[in-house]
Amino acid sequence: AAGPPVGRPSDSLVRSTFVNGTLRSRWCIVWPVVVVEPQLRDAVPGDAEELSSIFLCARARAMPWLANPHDERSTRWWMQHVILTEQQVRVADDGSRLLGFAAVAGGWLEHLYVDPEQQGRGVGRALLEDVKRLRPGGLRLHVFTRNAPARRFYEAAGFVLVDQSDGNSNEEQEPDCTYAWTPRSTRTR
Repeated sequence: AAGPPVGRPSDSLVRSTFVNGTLRSRWCIVWPVVVVEPQLRDAVPGDAEELSSIFLCARARAMPWLANPHDERSTRWWMQHVILTEQQVRVADDGSRLLGFAAVAGGWLEHLYVDPEQQGRGVGRALLEDVKRLRPGGLRLHVFTRNAPARRFYEAAGFVLVDQSDGNSNEEQEPDCTYAWTPRSTRTR
């Protein structure tokens, strides 16, 4: 039997075969997700607007149920005057725009956000591996309990659940989890 059709997305996207009125096969052209090889670098003050947009958009898309205690204007101020000045921020870019960012302070991964249109393409993994390299002694992070995709992402990257809270200590008042990553070399000591 012939394989699925090949060609451009405008070509036959679906071919169904019916035998005696029963569907026997259906072929679909599925275009692979392109894994982006982002350039990783330190953030600069000029990145503040784009970082704010990624932060706001990614949170809204991933967690529509999350209360937002700050408006957009104050979030943009916070990104420029707090995050970019008090934390080490690494960005992933493709040469024309930012794809995501990670912010660390001490042994904590404070933020990791990827443009929703770039998720599933290796950007978040690249940023996470980059901050692990920057913090070879280990990292901790908080993630909202209901954010199951993020929890799976961190667990797949070797983070282990170490605590849970009812959310009274975060400004969103949303239950959260604390995860920790310890490099293999320090786990065996």
